[in-house]
Amino acid sequence: MPDPDLDNRLKEEVSGFADELSELLTGVFPGLSVEFSALAATGASTLVIIEQMPRDGLPLCVDGQPLLSLSTTYRCAWDHAGEYLAIQESTIAVALIGAEEPLFRYDFMRTCDGKVPCAHLNVHGHRDELVFALTQSGRRQRGKSRAYSMEKGKIPRLANLHLPLGGPRFRPSLEDVVEIIVREFGLDTTKDWQRAIREGRARWREKQLSAAVRDDPETAAGVLRHLGYDVTWSVEKAPPARRDERVLAL
Repeated sequence: MPDPDLDNRLKEEVSGFADELSELLTGVFPGLSVEFSALAATGASTLVIIEQMPRDGLPLCVDGQPLLSLSTTYRCAWDHAGEYLAIQESTIAVALIGAEEPLFRYDFMRTCDGKVPCAHLNVHGHRDELVFALTQSGRRQRGKSRAYSMEKGKIPRLANLHLPLGGPRFRPSLEDVVEIIVREFGLDTTKDWQRAIREGRARWREKQLSAAVRDDPETAAGVLRHLGYDVTWSVEKAPPARRDERVLAL
């Protein structure tokens, strides 16, 4: 039977996360009315779904005119140890206003069958749709240089769209790219290709984890203490500060 106290604490955690999402979007986009609510679905274990209002997407404007729509969904539960909030599934979709399909969509599935990456990007829009959206961009940020190029007769290309994938520490590895092109395009492989991928990915992620710990050692130490490790600072000089230039990099 689910633990009511644990379930209530989970809903509180997710509600706090939902508030953070709302604060983020209202802090970025002017005049945006957005609300995220946490709805619990109790079965063998409790799952809390973050529901976005309006459900048909948040209108994003250029010079006050709606151009794009942003839709997000999250399904949350406790992690394997029942201690930390974990996102089970999430979708972030960006569409042209009024379109049935998104231009592109970021999906995450904490539990997946290995046939697709658990975190992946799907591009749904046709090239013409994406290029149209780029031509309508405002004269701010990269849109400013794009507008200048268009005045010179240079039409944006799909290649001009830059989609982030994890920053310097959590970006995909070569192993991720190799595995997905093998799976998506049915490429010829050796008998032990999956073992080679797993071993290479383990080496990569161990290195990236080590680098991430060096970037933010206090957070790493806090998690280790929570797990039961005895972690103390034993050097006379002050402990290193968090490297925001790496931790916060796009």
